[in-house]
Amino acid sequence: MDVPKILVIDDEENARVSCRRVLAREGMQVSLASSGREGLEKLLNEPCDLVLVDLKMPEMDGVEVVRRIRELDPSIVTVLITGHATIESAVAAVKEGAYDYLPKPFTPEELLIVVRRGLEKRRLDLESRALREEKEAMERNFVTMVTHQLRSPLAAILQYFEVLLEGIGGDLDHAQREMLDRAKERLESLMQLINDWLDMSRLSEGDIVKRLQPTNLAPCVDAALKGLEWAAQEKKITFQVDLPADLPPVLADTDSLREALSNLVANAINYNRPGGSVTIRAHSQGSCVLVEVEDTGVGIDAKEIPFIFNQFYRGKDREIRAQQGTGLGLTIAQKVVRAHGGTLTVDSEKGRGSVFAFPLNVVRGQEDDSSRRA
Repeated sequence: MDVPKILVIDDEENARVSCRRVLAREGMQVSLASSGREGLEKLLNEPCDLVLVDLKMPEMDGVEVVRRIRELDPSIVTVLITGHATIESAVAAVKEGAYDYLPKPFTPEELLIVVRRGLEKRRLDLESRALREEKEAMERNFVTMVTHQLRSPLAAILQYFEVLLEGIGGDLDHAQREMLDRAKERLESLMQLINDWLDMSRLSEGDIVKRLQPTNLAPCVDAALKGLEWAAQEKKITFQVDLPADLPPVLADTDSLREALSNLVANAINYNRPGGSVTIRAHSQGSCVLVEVEDTGVGIDAKEIPFIFNQFYRGKDREIRAQQGTGLGLTIAQKVVRAHGGTLTVDSEKGRGSVFAFPLNVVRGQEDDSSRRA
């Protein structure tokens, strides 16, 4: 086990030396600093596990030191040393990020209790972070396994079904064709689930943020609608696009934004009524462009709205259950929108359709006149 590294920051020499004596006897490695500035400089060169910092010091007080330590490395545990007269200030500082406080005068036992508790917290935090990283690595590996071990064989099986249904393997009677059609539909649903799950797994909000660039919204909308025309025609659903010609460019990642829009429009088609419509519109709203996708479909029960963005969630309504879906489309769209700095919202009522909306940041310097006047 690594030796715990402690830094004591206090402008009183006796306090610094006393702390080092007590902690060193317990096998801890202790460094000393007489000011907040000196302590921060030491942290830059010698990372540690826990910092004991006096609340009242000249030039830079303990609260400021705690704040800067959190900016430097949030995993470092900080404990404030304070006199009884300043306990209220110490409590306030704890709310700002310090782990605990230790009132003067304190005994060696009290010092050790606080330090050991702080070190245990750091150990648990680091273990939790390591487990999260391990989980993420396992998820990435699982995505690779799904791609190669499931998706490819399924694609091959689907091709065989298509060959059989085309009659290349021989004539089929009505019952055989019906069974093959049903099996093919189930395989296509499974393939869609795998594809959606892969999309969900590969989408990294951090990567999307790095790809944000000035983008015109109209081409993204056009790209999102391509490939959905056939599904719309099958249900006799019409598209209406309302994008002002003077719409300013937005900061967006075109690929992920197209995918989010495509998922929203696909949902608007799937849960629409025959002969209904889907409207995609946008308008400037200060420093943002608000994008809306409206449908004339079955709507969403108010009780279910808080859950619709959860992975794999599907509404309990019979009309919704009757439609094929994976329960990932809205989750993917929400993840993309958040990476663009917004939140996907819905305004819906059972039997009266739905409006999904999200903001996109306008390229700086392109805001509308009203925002400039404000």
